[in-house]
Amino acid sequence: MSAELWITGLGSVCAHGVGVDALHAALRTGRSGLTTFADPRLPLAERLPLGRVTARLPHYARTSALALCAAREALAGAHLPDAAVLVGTTTGGMCASEVAYLRDPTCIDRAYAAQPAHATAELLAHRLGLGGPQATHAEACAAAACALAEAAEWLRQGVCGAALVVGSDALTRLTMAGFNSLHVMDPAGCRPFTAERAGMSLGEGAAALLIERADHAQARGARPLARLLGWGVAADAHHQTAPEPDGIFLEQALRAALADARLPASALDWVHAHGTGTRDNDRTESLALARVCGALPVSSSKRVTGHTLGAAAAFGAVAACLALHHGERFPSAGAAAGNPLTEVDVVRSLRTAPLSTVGVTCLAFGGVDAALVFGGAP
Repeated sequence: MSAELWITGLGSVCAHGVGVDALHAALRTGRSGLTTFADPRLPLAERLPLGRVTARLPHYARTSALALCAAREALAGAHLPDAAVLVGTTTGGMCASEVAYLRDPTCIDRAYAAQPAHATAELLAHRLGLGGPQATHAEACAAAACALAEAAEWLRQGVCGAALVVGSDALTRLTMAGFNSLHVMDPAGCRPFTAERAGMSLGEGAAALLIERADHAQARGARPLARLLGWGVAADAHHQTAPEPDGIFLEQALRAALADARLPASALDWVHAHGTGTRDNDRTESLALARVCGALPVSSSKRVTGHTLGAAAAFGAVAACLALHHGERFPSAGAAAGNPLTEVDVVRSLRTAPLSTVGVTCLAFGGVDAALVFGGAP
């Protein structure tokens, strides 16, 4: 079933606060959300800047609480009892288990209930009255992109008329220690797409999108903010943690997304890139984007939110919708004071102009590459 897919709701909670407006304000200025702080649960946070959510959250396991906060904003009170729920995450309830273990290693039974990744989707469905099918994706940093792709297919095939897609991840001791052991964390904060880049900066948060078939949205009087036009996913099987260096498979995913959208590469006005700030990721991504699109304007928001892992593509998708809605190419945070890579046109300050089509790219551990294409509201 062919159907136009409308984005009718957005939600966000990140280091800049609760709500899409707070995220948008930070994206427009490229304002960093990274900070160091003292927390016995996260000992590395004293010397490695992170994107930490300080807002008060619902009393659930942190990944689920973040997701619920963003999802409520995206739904904006809409009653959608048949809507599907799809979640992209990597940490699941790991945060709850760590807290329980640190407090009392002998009493962690209740924390185990929050540990499975699918617990977040179940909580959202229960708390928000969403009775449609559920799915949870854990394809590392491409998890939310894969969740959006599956939602698009469900909607096109008539499995459901609306789908709530949420990417959510919380800071955990394990992920911080893991990335630090790979020597890919920048103690000065990430500087994506610059020659000076020296690593990534982790963050936490959740971003949500309500996606509907156009006929379903029109029937309830909802108006679109943007449209999801196409998607593509590829797997390079190159290395567990390092991307395939030439970006061949990211190129394949982006070309597949454009083909799915029935658009040429020249139709793209801007790309919100994964842009982690690591030596390998940014080079790989810039090479792939240059081959497909030439010197296309490209930005990363990782210094704004931190790298939110399974939620990263959802934040990219929300940024894409905001860019289309407001006619803004957001600056690549952290690039203004550095020497930008030359393969692409790294956006260093806010550019305002009408946009018709934008892309979102991401690369993940395990060799998963994904791309999404969004269009303006009809």
